[in-house]
Amino acid sequence: MYYFLRLVLLSSFLIPATLVAGSLFDQLSYQDKQYWNKLLHANNNGVSLADGALFFLAPDGKKNAASELEATINSFKDTNAQSGWFHYHPQCVFRERYRFLKSVGLLNNTVEKSCPEFDEWKNGLNTESVTLIFSSSYPNNPSSLFGHTLIRLNQKNKTNDLLDYSIAFSAIPNNNDIGIIFAYKGMFGGYQGLLEVTKYYTKVNDYNNGESRDLIEYQLKMSPEQIDRLINHLWEIYQTTYFDYFFLDENCSSVLADILAVAFDQLQVNYHKRWYYLPAEMIKTFWNANLVESVNYRPSLKRKLEMQLLTFNKNEINAIKDLDYKQNLKIHDGVISYLDFLRYQTRNNLSINQKKILRSALISRSTLPQAELIPQTFEQTNRPELGHEPRKISIYHRSTLLGLELKQGHHDLMSNDLGYDQFSQFDFLTLSIFYDTNKKKFTYDKFTFVDLVSLHPYSFYDPQFSWQATVAGDGDNSIYGKAFGGVSFKPYHPVVFSFLLGFAGYIDGQYRNNYRISPMMKFSFLSTITERAKIGFFDELSTYENSLMLQFSFFSSKNTEFRMIGKKKVIQFNYGYYF
Repeated sequence: MYYFLRLVLLSSFLIPATLVAGSLFDQLSYQDKQYWNKLLHANNNGVSLADGALFFLAPDGKKNAASELEATINSFKDTNAQSGWFHYHPQCVFRERYRFLKSVGLLNNTVEKSCPEFDEWKNGLNTESVTLIFSSSYPNNPSSLFGHTLIRLNQKNKTNDLLDYSIAFSAIPNNNDIGIIFAYKGMFGGYQGLLEVTKYYTKVNDYNNGESRDLIEYQLKMSPEQIDRLINHLWEIYQTTYFDYFFLDENCSSVLADILAVAFDQLQVNYHKRWYYLPAEMIKTFWNANLVESVNYRPSLKRKLEMQLLTFNKNEINAIKDLDYKQNLKIHDGVISYLDFLRYQTRNNLSINQKKILRSALISRSTLPQAELIPQTFEQTNRPELGHEPRKISIYHRSTLLGLELKQGHHDLMSNDLGYDQFSQFDFLTLSIFYDTNKKKFTYDKFTFVDLVSLHPYSFYDPQFSWQATVAGDGDNSIYGKAFGGVSFKPYHPVVFSFLLGFAGYIDGQYRNNYRISPMMKFSFLSTITERAKIGFFDELSTYENSLMLQFSFFSSKNTEFRMIGKKKVIQFNYGYYF
């Protein structure tokens, strides 16, 4: 028995370290294993999405959670170890790993290091609560049509939330990359993505004022312990790593969702329903899980100006255009608001005359009585939790054809605008097939790779152009691309007219040289009749054809719709379900 015990004790010292690590990891509860994987940002295959080498303490830590567990424990016990970009002791870099491993009893008899740099950073943040923020779409930038998300760390005893810190994950592009290179790298991981920690007012200036994007602020239900886990983990990432940025599935929202999953350790707040991840999906996840305590709507500077201008008659509008602020107090305030909006739109590059008038108007205004404060009520129709899901499956009937259409995403001009910004479209990967009851055969009707539209209403204060870009193919074995640019007008709230000029290029064996290029014109009329119905009129004219189409949509619920489409004396009936 004596010799047997000696053999057991001796063999325990001879077991390789990797086997010990494996046994330690295997001894963790299922919940603790899941949490460790969250700390490593591991995907379903056990591979970490973090790409910075300093995030891992084991050579194979990116792919081996057990090995990373052992290396982390050993580094915490090594008093001379250093890690991270600033060469702090590992305990002071991986604060949430240290807290977790200590809580599960794997750091017994470990000498705890003081971490003054982390303590100073955490105390400076002074976080009391956390707000998840959705920035609405930016119509003249295709990469922003989905919107954007960030979080705000709300300080204790604050007097102004603009002084809180915001956390955003963004790609770091090369400013020399042209549009097509920028799009390619953004789609396929050509840029690094980093966490950006800045004062919230910088984001309000960028999004709310500079890009005319509404900010919708969702204060989350979080305990002090959850907030501590979040702050600890933010420090770990900030000190060690980056993530390769992928526009569709490793973007501003998916990475933030993975970070917040560490705080909500027992909830799958980073659950991905589909192969791409949208900012709206992140908001819906927290909303549906009842993790939102309150909502604050921060309208853009443009939306505030639009609301203010609704109170002016035609003569007063003309006075504002002429910058004639001396007529009365109301026009005085209108001119200041107009020039302030232009100041942000031009990145503080007003003309000399505009700068002079703005300065004079502000000085003059300081000597006049305060205007009566009239509360403004804004329509909050672009809150993402109100909107339909992005994918859609449709069945349709047209003459002798019975069809099926599957669309990966995300929203088109005839969809229900609730939860989205009006008069914009981002459709991609749409395939429709049909069965011809006369010919008794199946064939494909149309495939759309991408179809982007922004019918941005043109105005004297915001003279932006509308545009459309399409790449698709049809059942005639023709592949085509279309590009348009022009203007849209909104005579009153639910209606927009647009006139666009452009060209189309077709690749088809039936044409001479197998291709054809044609100039084109496009007219559009869109109107929201009621909350449940829309009507649209579209006419594309080229040197070869006139494609006239009338559409009517009825929304029976958030995710179901009926459409009637009239084209070339043929009526098509659609039933669509978003999921």
